[in-house]
Amino acid sequence: MSSSCLLVVLLASIHGLPVDVIPGSEPTRAGSIPLGNVFYSPQTRRVEVDGVFNLNRGFVEYLACAPGVKPHETLVSLDCDPADLQGALLLLGLKNSRRPESEYDLGPLTGGDRVIISLRFQVQDGEGRHRIRTIRVENCLINAPMERTMARCGFSFTGSGFQWLDPPPRAPEGAVAEEHFMARVTGEMVALSHRPWAILDNPLALPYPDGDYFAYSDVLPLHRRDDPPEVTMLLRRAVAGDVDPQAIRMELPPRPLDRETEPALDEIEPPLDEGEGGR
Repeated sequence: MSSSCLLVVLLASIHGLPVDVIPGSEPTRAGSIPLGNVFYSPQTRRVEVDGVFNLNRGFVEYLACAPGVKPHETLVSLDCDPADLQGALLLLGLKNSRRPESEYDLGPLTGGDRVIISLRFQVQDGEGRHRIRTIRVENCLINAPMERTMARCGFSFTGSGFQWLDPPPRAPEGAVAEEHFMARVTGEMVALSHRPWAILDNPLALPYPDGDYFAYSDVLPLHRRDDPPEVTMLLRRAVAGDVDPQAIRMELPPRPLDRETEPALDEIEPPLDEGEGGR
């Protein structure tokens, strides 16, 4: 690869833009430690987990859930135990961000560490040749009100927790409440709208409980319902420059001015100087 091509690839990867390579030239999992179906690499300090795409267009409320959980509004189904994913992320030394108190908690998820998530999957180029694409996940999602990709904010490690749950309605007589790891119960792993039991969540303050993000079909593989495209999710701890410091809330277009109740700025009279108004 020429030095100019290598520079393009490096710049694209830094900004999370699509990087397409020949199959077989993508990084391997040599030296990785398996936690169930999740792989942690001590060398690269990266976590990998395989899954499939549920869709490639339309509204999405979750980036990733367990198989069969909310597939109509989840971009990717991950083939893993949520507890294994959280365990692997803890090996990165992540500190927890604020966890949302409920799905109506729209404030920013502050503190803790951000996680950068990328997706790796197979695509075809214009000549029908297979390529392996790696792309930062914010560039796979559209902020619908702004009609542009999601802010480069990374994801907050909120960490799922435990809760005591009563036995199900048809449990055997004498069954008692048990403590459960809630991401395993709900199947929620990576949320785009604030969800208390997700492992990772959108850190931005949100305008409404379900957000307003859509899958960006232009960069995602064609979806086949009976043979969904395979994907690998790559997760690493954010470093300096990974996150836009100005991204604090989900951006919305400017609110139209109501001329009947709100005068334009140039129509507001400035306060009188002491010399003009006098005492």
